[in-house]
Amino acid sequence: METHTRLVHSIPELDVKGLRQFGAVTGGILALLLGLVLPWVFGLGLPIWPWVLGGALATWGVVAPRSLRPVYRGWMRFGLLLNKVTTPLVLGIVFFLLILPTGMIMRWVARDPMARRLDPAAVSYRVESRRPGRKNMEKPF
Repeated sequence: METHTRLVHSIPELDVKGLRQFGAVTGGILALLLGLVLPWVFGLGLPIWPWVLGGALATWGVVAPRSLRPVYRGWMRFGLLLNKVTTPLVLGIVFFLLILPTGMIMRWVARDPMARRLDPAAVSYRVESRRPGRKNMEKPF
């Protein structure tokens, strides 16, 4: 009988200090990213709402950090969901755009860097190692 282990991520519980930091950092990133960086990149005017929302989140974290726990848990659940979607997507893109074409080209030009071809006339597939000279040890780095 096979047993499969499924990797389950648990959301860590934060203390008051951690929730306060979550409010401040998330509010700051939200304000800077949506209120400054993205409008600058896309040539838009500077919106006010990200600054208000980020400031409210940071203030909420300072004033009542314990009540920020549901927001924190929801944000972490969203991150776990995003992880399940983006990781296979990015790895698939990397495989099909980088690894597969490289392998196809190497196969096309008959390149075998690991010397895996069978040679019926070979006595042994052992590759003799070469002893490095003394000159290599003078400046090892």
